[in-house]
Amino acid sequence: MKILNREIFEKAWKIAWPLMIAESINSILWITDTFFVSKLGYLAVASVGLAGYIIWLLFTIGYMMYMGSLVIVSQAWGAGLIKKAEKVSGEAFVLNTMMSIPIIVVGATFARPLLRLLGASSQLTHLGFDYIRARIIELMPIYGALVLDSAFRAIGITRPVLYATLTSAIVNAILDPLLIYGLGPLPKLGVAGAGYASALASATYLLTLSYSFLKAPLRPRPKLPSKEAIKTIRIGLPYLSEELAVVGGQLSYIGSITRCGSKALAAHTIGVRIESIAFLPLDSFSIAGGSLVGQEIGANRERKAEVVGWEVSKANGILGMIVGMILVLFGRYFALIFSKDPSVIKLTALYLIIAGLTEPPLAFAMALAQAIRNAGNTIVPTVINISSLYLLRVLPAYFLPHHFPKDICVVGAWLAMALDVGNRGIVFTVLYRTLFKKLHRKVV
Repeated sequence: MKILNREIFEKAWKIAWPLMIAESINSILWITDTFFVSKLGYLAVASVGLAGYIIWLLFTIGYMMYMGSLVIVSQAWGAGLIKKAEKVSGEAFVLNTMMSIPIIVVGATFARPLLRLLGASSQLTHLGFDYIRARIIELMPIYGALVLDSAFRAIGITRPVLYATLTSAIVNAILDPLLIYGLGPLPKLGVAGAGYASALASATYLLTLSYSFLKAPLRPRPKLPSKEAIKTIRIGLPYLSEELAVVGGQLSYIGSITRCGSKALAAHTIGVRIESIAFLPLDSFSIAGGSLVGQEIGANRERKAEVVGWEVSKANGILGMIVGMILVLFGRYFALIFSKDPSVIKLTALYLIIAGLTEPPLAFAMALAQAIRNAGNTIVPTVINISSLYLLRVLPAYFLPHHFPKDICVVGAWLAMALDVGNRGIVFTVLYRTLFKKLHRKVV
């Protein structure tokens, strides 16, 4: 009995492995920031972690055009409509870049009040705002890069994403110590230095991706938004609603963690960034599977699309088991890299055990949700993810910490996270296996 379909696995692997390396580099880049900032103390780590959620909120708005163009371009590519794919990408690029400007203004204006709303102390608010103010300029290159990134992923050519990620990671790794510690003639900027390093790395990412399109079979050209952009918005809007709701839920969730103290927040920040090494490769396989599903739908092979999505989800589940075991077995050793505080190390290790055990259902949920989206239905995954997040993570996380001792009260919030993730894995599996024929929709 074959566990995996070899042909489908090889196609998905061809798309996924450059993304897997690229996303792993992104994780290392994220961890590099944490490593250099950790030398400034656990308060600096906690402030960057808290501010990172606000940056995430601002980034999220750009994902509307990312997902809309990913779905349309993958189906157009499968249908052989190359000019349409180029037009969609070109219009989405211009519109997304334009959208970043008002988002930058609003974000800079309300960052400090939002930090206070999340329960940050005056010191955490001051440090967090310094980081946001430095990094917020990153939105403009990132919004444009998201659309170019989605175009490569949609057509299944992902090495340019790897090369661009590697280039930006090198820039970030070089600039981090220079700007944080003020090496040589440069001033010591502290957490703000990490923000500026990330912004310059993102600009490098956009430039490298843009250059890669000169030799690509798909060559989007910047175009003023028209009806294609409207269609892209319509398809991407449910995903944006999901992402905004997720960010809002995560901000509420992080508020529950913040109430357990700065050490709990520091441990959560370190744990999440270590887990990202496991999480982002799972996302790579999910994107690869989604791209293949979209191409099959575009070519009117609905049954093949269903099989592809399921086979890729099985492969993702196996990968989730492997990385989950690594987190469980070696979490404490990873934690020692980022902190010398015994309490922070203990909590980080506990987080990684809980996270590691939930990686397999998370892997299934991610792959199946993306398969459904690329099949043309972005509404159903939105409904499932939002309802599970708020009912099974946000609400329990508000109450459960009160039932644990003060020094480990954050474990209550992490158990709520596990409940949410496990539920999504079950729901998406049942839904996909029983209702895929009613969920797919051709959009080109």
